[in-house]
Amino acid sequence: MTVPLDPKDDPDRFDPTRDPVPAGPLDPLLDPDRYAGQGETLPELLGAGAYDDTTNPYMFLLGLVGVLVFLGLVALLFSNLSP
Repeated sequence: MTVPLDPKDDPDRFDPTRDPVPAGPLDPLLDPDRYAGQGETLPELLGAGAYDDTTNPYMFLLGLVGVLVFLGLVALLFSNLSP
């Protein structure tokens, strides 16, 4: 059996009666995701193996034809199902 959640037990709940904790300087060691890559460019942040390859127009057209064929087959299937 579950019980309803009690908002007074939520530690992140805003409480106007509580004294606010003074905000100190941000520590990069405590939040490495926020401070990762300071001064680096995007290709340097991507890492090894993550690169933007040149696009092949024939693969794009092949994919477009594949999507159109799929949509045609779905339309054909649903047109045969209607009375």
